[in-house]
Amino acid sequence: MARAEMDTPVRRSTSAATAEIDGQLVALDINKGVCYGLNEVGTRIWGLIESPMSARAISAILVDEYDVDQTTAEEQTLDLILELLAAELAISA
Repeated sequence: MARAEMDTPVRRSTSAATAEIDGQLVALDINKGVCYGLNEVGTRIWGLIESPMSARAISAILVDEYDVDQTTAEEQTLDLILELLAAELAISA
């Protein structure tokens, strides 16, 4: 994984309408008419990128909060961040 991607701050886009249902986030991209669902950890990441934050900083928090090693946390966090960027639910800050 590229260091630049891990260290680039991202934040939520304002183009999605969101709701939390039973601890999971549902986001609707109004412009595209597409609905996305995030599990508990994805919802936690969504909460963290309310303010700009890098994948590396997010994964460090997740290691403290969940039973996950640093490498796995970094890989999975970056994967989700890249998906959110591609879906335009997050933007580089």
